[in-house]
Amino acid sequence: MTYEFRKVSFSKDVPRSVSLQELNDEAEYGKWELARTRISVGGVRTVWLRRKIMPLSLSS
Repeated sequence: MTYEFRKVSFSKDVPRSVSLQELNDEAEYGKWELARTRISVGGVRTVWLRRKIMPLSLSS
């Protein structure tokens, strides 16, 4: 499987409900799934999303 990755960061001032809604929208409409999360010392939440890359089939 080959995946495409995307990194999204939220500052500590962004409410959790807002960040969850944005991630939910990405999952529903963009077919992204959660790959990894990290909360830094400063409170910044960084999320890595991934989705499968579909190979193109070349038919003759």
